[in-house]
Formats: sequence, structure tokens, C-alpha cells
Amino acid sequence: MSDTHHLVKSILIPQVAELLMKNKGLSENEALKAIYESPIAPLLEDDSMGLYGQSALYIYSLITEE
Repeated sequence: MSDTHHLVKSILIPQVAELLMKNKGLSENEALKAIYESPIAPLLEDDSMGLYGQSALYIYSLITEE
């Protein structure tokens, strides 16, 4: 099951980065940095939180609300 979660996250993170680039005018590096340095990043890695099952737009909203 964890492998599936990893695959979902490997698709989800680039989608969130794309939203940040499009809506916030960030470069790809800035967008990825914003994701990985946000308080949401550890929660994305914690499979018990279930964030891997949420949409990219939902994760984007969590990151931009902070």
C-alpha cells in the first residue's frame, strides 16, 4: 500500500508545484521549495494523515493559506 501512496505523491507534488507556478508566479524551483519547506510537507510524507489521497488543489490551498 505504501508504494501506491508514494506513486500518488510523486504525481501530486508536481501538480501542486504547477499550481504555484501558474497562480503565484513562482519558478519551478521556488514552487518546489515552497512545498517542501511548508508545514504541509511532513504531513504529505505521513501516510497515516491521508493527504496523499487529496486533490492537488486542496494541497495547494493548504500551502497558500499558511
